[in-house]
Amino acid sequence: MKKILSKARNVFRTDFVIVSSWSAVSTLIKMITSFVSIKVVSALIGPSGIAMVGQFMNTITIVNGFATGSISQGVTKYIAEHYDDPALQKRVISSASFITLFCTAVTSLVVILFSSFIGEKVFKSSAYNELVLLFGITLFLYTLNTLIVSILNGFKSFRKFILVNIITSIAALAVSVLLVVGWGVYGALLNCVISQSVIIFITVFFIFKEPWFRTIFSKLSFDKAIAVKLLKFSLMLLTTSVLTPYSQILVRDYISTNISIDTAGLWEGMNRLSAMYLMFITTSISIYYLPRLSEIREPGLLQQEIIKTGKIVLPFLAAACIAIYLLRYLVIRIVFSAEFLPMQELFAAQMVGDFFKIASWMIAYLFWAKAMTRLYIMTEVVFSTSFVLLSIYGIKNYGLMGSSMGYAANYILYFLVMLLLFRNIIRKK
Repeated sequence: MKKILSKARNVFRTDFVIVSSWSAVSTLIKMITSFVSIKVVSALIGPSGIAMVGQFMNTITIVNGFATGSISQGVTKYIAEHYDDPALQKRVISSASFITLFCTAVTSLVVILFSSFIGEKVFKSSAYNELVLLFGITLFLYTLNTLIVSILNGFKSFRKFILVNIITSIAALAVSVLLVVGWGVYGALLNCVISQSVIIFITVFFIFKEPWFRTIFSKLSFDKAIAVKLLKFSLMLLTTSVLTPYSQILVRDYISTNISIDTAGLWEGMNRLSAMYLMFITTSISIYYLPRLSEIREPGLLQQEIIKTGKIVLPFLAAACIAIYLLRYLVIRIVFSAEFLPMQELFAAQMVGDFFKIASWMIAYLFWAKAMTRLYIMTEVVFSTSFVLLSIYGIKNYGLMGSSMGYAANYILYFLVMLLLFRNIIRKK
């Protein structure tokens, strides 16, 4: 009994659990705001409206990947890794600012010039073209916020990072509810643009006194060596930023075309539910895990950190997946509405897929931390493609339930490949 209590105390004293505890309130608030937002939106615009919002959000994610230069993870890594070299940290911030400004300017211009074309492709209508134009005009607000938050995370300012997350979550919820209640589907789509723009003002309010904040746009310099390092992360994050939402667009389009747009809304609802309850884990991982793996230089300690964190995260995740599956009817009625009850058939396979997805990510973060660009991109391309193919195969043979079966099968395969790669990487090191 003493040994068990001793082990329990050791677990709760780990840095991961401490940081997770700090972020627990933030994550809980974010989950509550996500729940209220999903509840309001699903009740007012129904499954078809949810499907449209999903298409627009995926498109925004792809564009944001190009606009930010997809360097945020690299910025976090190199600031955290060189915690003992302030001069190098300043060069990282300056180079990242230069890259972000350049990428944002080019991407914004493209979106503004082709707003009508993009709007008609995304919505199959010209009714929302002005929203795409507004998105292009305000894009710089999002990219600036992304840069600032990645720097803050790199300096491991966990408490301030968490405070910013709490305030922005509450603000985003208020904007979302007001727009959806006032303008229905149009308001929900407008919220996709507005909510990502207003948060920069909240972020700047809390961090403008940070010493590094003054260096973001003062004396911008382009360090070629640092830019090359950031480019590795740019390629990795851009691959994810494009392939993940694009694969979802393809599957959602396939469901809309071959079954119905309402059914695509059910599929989107399941994805949103997964994102909501996995938020606690993904937030803790992003705040603590990447900076921690980045600063570890010994292979033995690296392996220990991944295994130790996995022992904490995965049992908790398994219990959450089982509980959600058993309470699926109640979950749907609470989070969504009676229109979404057919979603029940998706839960079993979805929970399996969610478990193996997080288990895989915990290993895949090693690629980020150690800038294993080629290996990461190869796995992302392969498994984004297999996700689409397995989902379509499942839908053809089993209807909507087949989409979740394809999702689960894809992440089980992904996890097995990650395990094999992890073992080989540690052995080589």
